[in-house]
Amino acid sequence: MERGASRWLWLVACALLACAGSAWADGCTLAKYGTLSVEMIGERPTTLVKVNGAVTRFAIDTGAWFSFMSRANADALGLKLVPAPFGFRMGGVGGSADAEIARIKDLGILDTDLRNVDFVVGGSDAGEGSLGANLLDFKDLEIDLAQGRVTLFKPEGCRKSALAYWVKKGGTYNVADLHPFHLNDRRSFVDVTIDGKSIRALLDSGAAATLLDRRAAERIGIDLKGPGVKAGGPIRGIGAKTYQSWIVPIDTFSVGTETIQHSEMLVMDGNFSDGSTDMVLGVDFMLAHHMYIANSQRKLYFTYNGGRVFSLDTASIGAHESAAAAANDTGGEPKTATDYALRGQARLARGELANALSDLDAAIRLDPDSADDHLTRARILLAQKQPNAALDDLDKALGLDPKNLDVLLLRARLRYGKKDEAGTAADLGAARQLAPTGSMQSRSVASLYVAIDEPANAVPLLDAWIGAHEDDASLGSALNERCWARALANQSLDDALHDCREAIKRDGDRAAYLDSLGMVYLRMGDYAESIKAYQQALAQSPHTAWSHYGLGLAELHSGQADAGNAELAMARSLDKEIDARAAKFGLVVPGASPGKEVSGVQPSR
Repeated sequence: MERGASRWLWLVACALLACAGSAWADGCTLAKYGTLSVEMIGERPTTLVKVNGAVTRFAIDTGAWFSFMSRANADALGLKLVPAPFGFRMGGVGGSADAEIARIKDLGILDTDLRNVDFVVGGSDAGEGSLGANLLDFKDLEIDLAQGRVTLFKPEGCRKSALAYWVKKGGTYNVADLHPFHLNDRRSFVDVTIDGKSIRALLDSGAAATLLDRRAAERIGIDLKGPGVKAGGPIRGIGAKTYQSWIVPIDTFSVGTETIQHSEMLVMDGNFSDGSTDMVLGVDFMLAHHMYIANSQRKLYFTYNGGRVFSLDTASIGAHESAAAAANDTGGEPKTATDYALRGQARLARGELANALSDLDAAIRLDPDSADDHLTRARILLAQKQPNAALDDLDKALGLDPKNLDVLLLRARLRYGKKDEAGTAADLGAARQLAPTGSMQSRSVASLYVAIDEPANAVPLLDAWIGAHEDDASLGSALNERCWARALANQSLDDALHDCREAIKRDGDRAAYLDSLGMVYLRMGDYAESIKAYQQALAQSPHTAWSHYGLGLAELHSGQADAGNAELAMARSLDKEIDARAAKFGLVVPGASPGKEVSGVQPSR
């Protein structure tokens, strides 16, 4: 970003936006630059902006020191890339990555046009670019994700005023001091206390959940082998590495004047790269609070919205939902369809499904012609395990907007689950025409093509995605997917073998990768290596039908009839349809009639 761009926004925004605001009796005035409408897409807060005149979606990422996007995002937006300064790299969860620079000539945000705004390009692809702290925190920042809005303020005469302006007279609020990492870093850091010990935390709306790194966890005495500790899922970020995680019990957690008792938190088996951060307070924490980041005072003001604070706190979600519905610090219900929809998206992100459905029902009553609202309600209904009702909403959405890519992809997945092969294929054909080359949506299309037994259609989509994601954290899984698709299609087997080996080199001997490798060797007629790969896969994942089937075929081809037939029998016991589906790929059981041809399609891979 050009050095003068933030200053330009500061000087010009008031003239363009009329600087509406609030005033206190002591002379404090909050001039409002404008408000961003925030849509929660899963656990990501997003907003719409214009890039060189084209409307696109960016994530709001207070944890990013500078606005950034992936190489695929830049390509889709038609941005020219130039090298970053010598030695410059991106850093974050997962390590660091090479970086380039893209300059947006005209960025439309807050009803203002910014000229020549630079974005860092590189790292893993989260699906959309991100607005970082350099754009979000140049003045005071109010974050009210539960109501779907982020507002920028310029305070005047407010040095000694409490800026939790939404709190009614006599009401309570929490406050914490902000501790900048260094003068050029506009991100918001606070000291927090876990079980009586202090660490540094970053307010990070780009993190799906609050997260503590292992170094800090061990420093404050958390025993990752202690009672109550459970395995968590994989953690990915901007870098190429993937970390394992643990879910740990926490007795007390305090930030400023707020204390939370008896919660659970994620710990990742890695460290934040720049040394500034011990933990991130993620979007779960931010959804649970109405926050005013007073950069002008170096203070954080916040109030509790009700409901769960951390996403892992799922033990009594019904009680949390009731508490969240009862809490209302904004002074009234939404009035427009948009307001209801934004609040409903936030409630969906918090797991408050009944509240979310009520909001989307209200939004659709007020505006029945919004395809996006029907899509959001379909997501809520799916979370409530109502697929038929969700499908009705998706049909309505596509009737209103036939080229809505997100709706097409979700309906394709739902139709696939209902074994509607023709409907799935039709949605994929339409989605393929709309998905930008190399995008995350195009990879979703590729995965579904593999699932419906059309791997040859998946390969060119995966080629483009892999070419645009050389440093991505999920590159290994994409290489494995292409290896599997090529092996199923019996195409380019040497290239398939290279893909599998590269995936294993990046991520280790994962069961799915070894299963794909076994398939490649089986296609190539190298039965000894195929047997070895399948046996290693089954040692990790003993209930995978296709690994048993592939091993059985390789053993039969090697003259091991008893062992091979036993493996085929095991595979059939795990998947009664495996023979019928297997015939599509021409892998013949030695000595069997054509009706006994087999293959292995594993849509869940």
